[in-house]
Amino acid sequence: MKTDKFIEKALKKMFKAVGAEKEFSLDYCKKPEWYMNYTWTNDQVKEYKTWFIKNAMKDLSLTEKGAEREWGYFFLQWGWKQDFSETF
Repeated sequence: MKTDKFIEKALKKMFKAVGAEKEFSLDYCKKPEWYMNYTWTNDQVKEYKTWFIKNAMKDLSLTEKGAEREWGYFFLQWGWKQDFSETF
């Protein structure tokens, strides 16, 4: 249950990071390919990752290494598509 609450909190923050906070609902996240509707930049990902790890350590009682691992799972499963145009 603690994990479910954290995922909801993390998703709300993720939507907010790209200016889509009004779109957020758990039902929205059940739609096919919902994660393709927004993109985020490398800077947005870095800022969000810092927030995620800090909050995962606090809310889920994880070590930094454990929070990093959870970040990897979360990012692969839930993360927006990334805008790489600024990289090239």
